[in-house]
Amino acid sequence: MEQRNASIDVFRFFAACLVFISHSVYSNHPSLLALLGIVGRWALPFFFLVSGYYFEKSYARRSVSAFSKTITALLSATLFINLFYLVFVGLTEGTLKPLATHFTLLTGTYFHLWFLTSLLVSYVVLWFFLTYKLTRLLPYLAIATIVLVLLLTPYNYLFGMSAHPIYARSLLSIPFLCIGFFIARYSVDVNVSRPTTYVLIAVGIGIQLIEGWFLSNGGQDSSRVNFLGGTFFVSIGMFLLALQLVVRSDSVLGYYGRRYSFPLYLYHPFINYFLHKTLEVTSIGEVMYWLSPIVALAATLLLFIYLDKYAPTVFRVLSGNLSRPKLAEKPN
Repeated sequence: MEQRNASIDVFRFFAACLVFISHSVYSNHPSLLALLGIVGRWALPFFFLVSGYYFEKSYARRSVSAFSKTITALLSATLFINLFYLVFVGLTEGTLKPLATHFTLLTGTYFHLWFLTSLLVSYVVLWFFLTYKLTRLLPYLAIATIVLVLLLTPYNYLFGMSAHPIYARSLLSIPFLCIGFFIARYSVDVNVSRPTTYVLIAVGIGIQLIEGWFLSNGGQDSSRVNFLGGTFFVSIGMFLLALQLVVRSDSVLGYYGRRYSFPLYLYHPFINYFLHKTLEVTSIGEVMYWLSPIVALAATLLLFIYLDKYAPTVFRVLSGNLSRPKLAEKPN
């Protein structure tokens, strides 16, 4: 098993929490959603960077066999969680007709599962470039793909295009998986100072604010866009910062990020669905309304902790680990 970086795991935990919260009741409030977009838009690119970073370490030891192991594990998780949401859609919608579209092949059976299909695509692309000794072209691939993503959404309207956002999402993992791979291979974090990471983050946030203003003036809703040009700088800066910060290996937050960030991402729409339904028929105070996503997040985390401790097989299956044993030791 690769030596884990506890700081990366802490950042993964906070990123998963941001995704959970941004898809909660707060998504009904455009101004707050816009703020969450500025604060947390880096989360998904960060996950892709982490995947590329750790994959390079696996690839350096096991070469091509690293692909079969990684893709097999990812496929098993993808198939299981898509089956889970297939049943969920059938029960909540009373029909599977909403899934009878080609977009289901790209997104999966629920909107957030594009993350997994996108990651599968990026591993296939990376396999092609590494197998055919085209590694030197990966930086150009990353740049070209980022430009293409931005052209597909949110800037497609400038060119009279009407591309569905899922196309851009499906490509988003490719550049960040490649960049994470290169950061690991060439130890980029060692050659970049911590102040530089702060500058990258600050500049990225500033660019996102400018982009948000520009898109709003063009009649676009920037709050619902997954990726902006400035997001690239924020994501890279956050990842490099995570690599440079020193966190104890027995950090509880690091353990939570390692064990629970993936399940939190997988099941947050499931939890938020019932949160929305509960709030529709329940009269609660204003304070509890705004706190409800935090309460739901805490309850979900406690549920995973409970399952991990008392029903580890159930926890592994829900996490998509259909055959692997427990990977981490709980900190003291």
